[in-house]
Amino acid sequence: MGKAFLIRPCSWKILAIVGATFAPAIANAQCLISGASARLSNFCILEQMSQNLIDYRLALLIDTRLKSEGYSRGLGLPNSQAAPTTSTKAFVQPILSYSDNINGGNSPEPLVLGSLTFDGDEALYRKEGIIAGLGAGLNGRYILDEGQYINYGVTASYAHSPEFGLGITTTGVNVSSINHIQNWWYFDAHITTSRVRKDITDNTTSTISLVTSKVYSSGGDSYSEASFGISRYFADSYTQNQFTLGYDTIHSNGMFSSVDVMFGEALEGQLTTRFSSRARVSMQLVNKPLSLTARYSTADGGMMFGFERNENTYEISATYPIWGNLKATVGYRVTDSTIDYFDVDTPSFGVEFTSIQF
Repeated sequence: MGKAFLIRPCSWKILAIVGATFAPAIANAQCLISGASARLSNFCILEQMSQNLIDYRLALLIDTRLKSEGYSRGLGLPNSQAAPTTSTKAFVQPILSYSDNINGGNSPEPLVLGSLTFDGDEALYRKEGIIAGLGAGLNGRYILDEGQYINYGVTASYAHSPEFGLGITTTGVNVSSINHIQNWWYFDAHITTSRVRKDITDNTTSTISLVTSKVYSSGGDSYSEASFGISRYFADSYTQNQFTLGYDTIHSNGMFSSVDVMFGEALEGQLTTRFSSRARVSMQLVNKPLSLTARYSTADGGMMFGFERNENTYEISATYPIWGNLKATVGYRVTDSTIDYFDVDTPSFGVEFTSIQF
């Protein structure tokens, strides 16, 4: 007879050990759906298991997940090891994708502004094609207290175009302070910065954000996480205040949905994103996770020789494992600008390899 645990909803850490011969697996499958955050998955598992027996292997999984969130006793399993206060993992990951602007160049089309027409330098035309390379980095966590920890990461990658002999170098740093306040309310602070260097351009962007979120049961064996936050976005030529809203749900039918919106501050004479939205759905297709994503954004405020530049961008994509943990992403992106020179109409695709950790 195998071991099982009955988890009661009064606490993460108050459990009664009982015997059982079987355990339901549906909660494990539903709650660990691709796309859901760790906190939402944990809440889903604990809620579904609050009145059900679970087998010992699943109990060990939950125990490990709780300890990684700073709950040192986890489920209180006998002889289980505590999570280390500091954990850091290095990784490497191959890169294979398509870029519509490898060199950071300009459109080959003439720039038409009213009755004026400008022809660009051919040496500065954008180049598109397949790029391949390697990324590497470090991800880590420092546990401060129960439900409180700091995540940190450093990444660097280089992707090369054999056709043009050009490369793209990307570096990034991120630090997040995660804080469980009480009753599944969270307050998080994030700092991220990234730099992308191409043959012609060298761009650095950074974001500082404060986010409050609440995880709760939304009824009918569905579980949701609602969030709202404020951000300060730093680009090379401007800074912008932003306001964000998010709503994620693990549905009772095993699907995951996510909707995020951002409202950006208007800046006179500067093209900035005023509104963006993203909708994503994840589901099981032939026992593999299929993710569908749609994005929309609108930008305004730009000026060029007295002509207004406003843009709308539409994008769709799908991600699906094609072999083992190898994932393929295909999509399409369209940018419609009031100045035709900045219009974009391009496919996108890439292959995501499983990172090698050590």
